[in-house]
Amino acid sequence: MTDDENLAFIAAVMAASKEAAGLPPDWGTTPAPSSAEAELEDAPRPPRLRGGMTTAELLPYGEVVLGPGGQEAVLERLTCPPVQTPGGGITACDPVSLEWQRPLEVDLRGAAQPVEVAALRWTTPRGDLLQAAVAVIGDLSAVTSWIEFPVPGTRLSIDKGCGAFIARNQVGVVAGLVEDVLSTVSDVGLVPVEAGGTVVGALFGSGDGPGGYELMLGRGSGAVPVALLVDLRVLPRDGVAP
Repeated sequence: MTDDENLAFIAAVMAASKEAAGLPPDWGTTPAPSSAEAELEDAPRPPRLRGGMTTAELLPYGEVVLGPGGQEAVLERLTCPPVQTPGGGITACDPVSLEWQRPLEVDLRGAAQPVEVAALRWTTPRGDLLQAAVAVIGDLSAVTSWIEFPVPGTRLSIDKGCGAFIARNQVGVVAGLVEDVLSTVSDVGLVPVEAGGTVVGALFGSGDGPGGYELMLGRGSGAVPVALLVDLRVLPRDGVAP
């Protein structure tokens, strides 16, 4: 058969199948509106952070948090070796979803950026699970104030993988390595990624799951920000549900 004959054959089979099932001829060819549940899931979530919050408010280490089943967990601090960022350029992204997600680029002061994650440790039948709640890159000790991201509505989008802070010139390298270590992120909460013996990125969990997460910039004494914070919608914020 020629290609045209093959296509005609497939089309005839599909038409006959639709007729036998009592479906209209155009079934499956026109888009259907999303369900109310899907629309709600994709809708922008209300902001939970505000400019002027303190580091202690954003990262309330030692605070006891209740899970959905009433289980208690204490917010703990996870760290990894600093990400080496010549020139201070970092990319925040989901390295698994780069093909369809736009990464966020930020310049921070310094060439070595500390990374930490505030996480909750939940006990599950398969063992402890660390749930990332807040992820930060930069020098927290240099932060004098926290401000909202300059472009309103900017979010870090996490889809199928995890969150990551990556040296700007190493995004492709980390994306190529991420599948090898992705399965460990939920177990340890924060995973450094090395290339040539140098830490060029840090992976962290997706917190509340796929979605867009609020960002805050840490200001220091100069014009260049000193830290970037991602809130992963796990902690309660002034009575606002996660």
